[in-house]
Amino acid sequence: MNKDVNKINRSIKIQPLFSAFSDDLIFLVPIDTLFLTITKGLNASQIQFMTMLSMIITILSRKWLLRASEKIGNIKSLRLGSFLLLLSALILTFSKQFYLICFYRIVFELAFIFLHMALIVLKNNLQSVDKGEDYFKIRNKTKIMYSITTMITSLIAGYLFNINNYLPMFFQIILCIIMFCMSFLFFEAKIENINEKKKENNKIKSSFTKITLLIILSFALSTTIMKLGQNNSKLFIQYDLQKVLSTEMATYYITTIVFVSRIARLLGNMIFGKVYQKTKDKMNLIITICLCLAFILLITGHFLNLNITYKIIIMSIGFFLILGTRDSFKVYLEDVALENTKKEQHQKIMVDMEIYRKVFSLIGSAIFTLILLKYELIVIEFILLAMCITELVINKKLYSELTK
Repeated sequence: MNKDVNKINRSIKIQPLFSAFSDDLIFLVPIDTLFLTITKGLNASQIQFMTMLSMIITILSRKWLLRASEKIGNIKSLRLGSFLLLLSALILTFSKQFYLICFYRIVFELAFIFLHMALIVLKNNLQSVDKGEDYFKIRNKTKIMYSITTMITSLIAGYLFNINNYLPMFFQIILCIIMFCMSFLFFEAKIENINEKKKENNKIKSSFTKITLLIILSFALSTTIMKLGQNNSKLFIQYDLQKVLSTEMATYYITTIVFVSRIARLLGNMIFGKVYQKTKDKMNLIITICLCLAFILLITGHFLNLNITYKIIIMSIGFFLILGTRDSFKVYLEDVALENTKKEQHQKIMVDMEIYRKVFSLIGSAIFTLILLKYELIVIEFILLAMCITELVINKKLYSELTK
């Protein structure tokens, strides 16, 4: 028994480090467009096609992915996800043909479906040692580590790329190998033991289906808002800068804003980590209000007839709020999902949350692309604000269900 407890505690301790370094191809992120266009020779339409194809295949593979994760279990799913992440890095680095580069993206998307089973392992382990409420704290620690790591890689990846285009990817492959080896250090507490200790949590109310639906809907919509909001708002600020500044100065301002946004993301994780201890289920409402404020500031800053410096400061604060809320909202909804579903349904809800996130993101990207063929980016910002208000309504209903 003591042996199992030691393994459980070890798994809990290594979780933040593992997840922080496996949450993306962190050496590729800062130079992904450079690597794909300059090194691999892809154009913008090919990159867009590759991204959409991988998302469609992942969405269509939902049943197979769920069946596979249920059959092999959480620990083996975690290891498989880690291996697929390594495989995606190898394929991208050494492939030259376009169809193989498309295959890299498919493998990359599939990797994160399986890697999400690590969250179930963490929750089960914490509950087995009566520390279930520490889930947000540990996941928040993971996001803080991830923020610091990506801040560092965003500074050095470009430098490495200039030395040799493939150097960042070689570092990434080494990191993936280390994480794959680390995946074999994980241990999961037996579910039977947890069920004995947590029987009350498994007495699902009649509102279970409604809560599950609201969680998935809130997660899919919020992650879509943040992803599309981050990308389009950065471009929105860039266009406003280019109206009055030279390309060189606009580039300087944008790179500075992006770097500061990394700091904002780190600070957001630290602040909301403390706020959660006091607010608990009000967390989703607080973050959604902050998200609404973000787009209000972006839109207001655009229309204000002020000096460009003041306009950009106001718009940048809005942009920083998007980054500052992104991780905490995701972690909170993961925690709520695992707390309000039966143990045997954990894999299903984790897969569903990821799949529907991709569905919403795919639909949103397609709609926004069509809108931008005729209208300016300000229309997108208004739509994103409307989506935030919808998210607030959903989260009010979720809060009501959780506090019944």
